[in-house]
Amino acid sequence: MPITFEQLSKLIINDLNSINLTNKSSILTKYTKEQIIGFLENPIKAEKQLRQLSQYLFTVSPNYKRLIQYFAGILRFDYIVEPYDLDTEKIDIKSFKKQYLNTLKILEIMNIPHEFTKVLRHAFRDDIFYGYEHMADNSYFIQRLDPNYCKISSIEDGVYNYAFDFTYFKNDEEVEKYPLEFIQKYKKYKSNKSEYRWQELDSKNTICFKVNEELDYPIPPFSGVFESLFDIDENKRMRKVKNKIDNYMILTQKIPIAESSGEANKFLIDLDTATAFHNKATQSLPDEVGLVTSPMSIEAIKLERKTKDSDNVAEAERNYYNAAGVSQLLFNADKATSSGLAKSIITDEQIAFTCLQQFERWINRKLKNINKRFKFRVKFLKTTNFNIDTVRDGLLKSAQYGLPVKSALAATLDLTPSSFINMTFLENSVLDLPNILIPLSSSHTLTNKEGAGAPKKNEDDLTESGIITRETDGNIRD
Repeated sequence: MPITFEQLSKLIINDLNSINLTNKSSILTKYTKEQIIGFLENPIKAEKQLRQLSQYLFTVSPNYKRLIQYFAGILRFDYIVEPYDLDTEKIDIKSFKKQYLNTLKILEIMNIPHEFTKVLRHAFRDDIFYGYEHMADNSYFIQRLDPNYCKISSIEDGVYNYAFDFTYFKNDEEVEKYPLEFIQKYKKYKSNKSEYRWQELDSKNTICFKVNEELDYPIPPFSGVFESLFDIDENKRMRKVKNKIDNYMILTQKIPIAESSGEANKFLIDLDTATAFHNKATQSLPDEVGLVTSPMSIEAIKLERKTKDSDNVAEAERNYYNAAGVSQLLFNADKATSSGLAKSIITDEQIAFTCLQQFERWINRKLKNINKRFKFRVKFLKTTNFNIDTVRDGLLKSAQYGLPVKSALAATLDLTPSSFINMTFLENSVLDLPNILIPLSSSHTLTNKEGAGAPKKNEDDLTESGIITRETDGNIRD
């Protein structure tokens, strides 16, 4: 019997259909670009959706997660504690020292760098952070509250306060897991649900931090890169498809025909035999090679483009970092100098310093409730993981002229005010280390033969040509 087209189609086992051309990117499985554009056109109405999108992208997009972590982790939170409004002529040194040390103890228990970094991680993702403090004699942490059930209600001493939506609790058992203030106000809510649904929490126990202070409503700080993230993900998917097509091959296998008979469809082997040989051949072929059995001649077809497209993924990533306003060099190199990167980081640091000021105001409001006879406040140094060496060098020079910067200098060496005092007492009064230890050798105590010379310049002080000379060892002579 003649072999029909329908029968031949069954022999096309490995073909282009084995390449998954319809697989969607991880992001597009949940959101579409049209949805994102709609959210951004009306951010006040879509506040919750934008926050959920930002949280989702933080989970599935490594580019977005690294951007958030970069800004959240750039600050060191080095600080000193300084007195103010102090009458130096009328002061009881003993009482003053006692209150100062008590202030240091409270700040030490708070573990400021760790807790505030966690706050920033949520804030740069959601724009806003609502927290409730839990403090004991030797422990402290900030509990994050669901932003869907909180809203800014007032400003006190330049710091945000917020109200909590008590419909969050479904029963008495849930509220029992929260501090006493929640339990008391939940009972008030149950007495009149319409009037006491939203209640402002005590500012002595709360923290509300917002990155975009200039806006009255929350919107993720990097919402402008959402569309670019979709482009990156889509281009990565398309690149995989193109790579598969570039490396795909189709083999066509001919079924012999009795051409001299003059009859149409006069095959010299039957369908069962053709099928058997087809199946044997496909078993030995890799997934990247397809096999088609037909009356045509055997030949290899390579699905390779003659010209290579530009790297759309790299271009999408460049657009992403441009939209974010940060240098791509922070995450991967792309033909630029260290000097250019340093200038870009300075711009990013200014964003972080505005956040630092907000933390400073919040913690000093807290200290006002603790201060008794004397007044103390926290002063955060403008130090980051990038500029720490420059700031430290500046403080060292200031100390040489007798300026009161010893505490600030110690802070740049990862010593909190409390640890600075305790370690000074331990090393000087208890262990007598200044008289026991021999000073280390330095360029000031070495002769020229021992390797003395001008100190190495910081990269920030070098010109572009100087950086190239250093990187290529251009000044080294045989």
